[in-house]
Amino acid sequence: MRSVGAVIPLVAGIAIATLNVYHPAVPIAPKTVAAPPVNHTLVLTAHDYAFSGLPTRVSAGWVTVRMINAGKELHMFASVSVPAGMTTASLLDSLLRGNSTKDLTEWGGPNAVAPGDTATVTMFLPAGKYAVGCFVDSPDGKTHFMKGMMGSFEVVASTDKGVPPVSDRTALLSTYAIAMDGAALTKGSHVIAVRNTTKATHDLLVLKVLPGHTAAQAFKWLENPYIGSPAAVPIGGTTGIHLDETTYVQARFTPGTYILVCMMSTNHKRHFMLGMKKVITVSAT
Repeated sequence: MRSVGAVIPLVAGIAIATLNVYHPAVPIAPKTVAAPPVNHTLVLTAHDYAFSGLPTRVSAGWVTVRMINAGKELHMFASVSVPAGMTTASLLDSLLRGNSTKDLTEWGGPNAVAPGDTATVTMFLPAGKYAVGCFVDSPDGKTHFMKGMMGSFEVVASTDKGVPPVSDRTALLSTYAIAMDGAALTKGSHVIAVRNTTKATHDLLVLKVLPGHTAAQAFKWLENPYIGSPAAVPIGGTTGIHLDETTYVQARFTPGTYILVCMMSTNHKRHFMLGMKKVITVSAT
């Protein structure tokens, strides 16, 4: 949102003659209204199948998207900048038609938020026009995007770029691997800086393996999550990001086993099936 300060101009002087003595008008100091701070946090709600709370304009810089899932299905928030020569409407129409998106620049957002849960991701957005959508598959095989779960906004130039959150871990995405620095994760809240180091678009999804299941069973279940009972539940992550982009994922970890995966596809095969996966354990101590 562009910050605007309101300024009251100087009042013109009025000459007053009293007893033939000229009294010049005393200028009134201009009154100013402080510009409101730039809001770099968007709070959205995902429904089956629409977003509510999506603004029309956002200030350029570090933007935090906090998405609440009020639906009965998983939802995500993927963002893409509108390429030169296209309008937002023509881009959305092209995506609906299933046209190739390999040349599009994706900027991230909350990934696979479970019903009743909330996820938070911070990313840097330069000025421009953006389209967003949820590309989770429904049991009927249609994506939520095809059911109308889409939107758009404009990012306008701003002198206040904001700041990213302080991270305590870094996850590097490559083709096809996930590397995380630092010691083993402890229970509690963490901020993970996720950076894509390759030209291919990658995302990151963090899931907790459910009791009675192994990481291997969770990976197998992810190959077709609509067959059998769930083996893991998502707790955070970022949707697709482009080369050298960094997003910040906030997540809370409880003791247990977690898997980190990339759910993007190449030649109809998920990247985690090509080796882009990682297992981590959070201890109770």
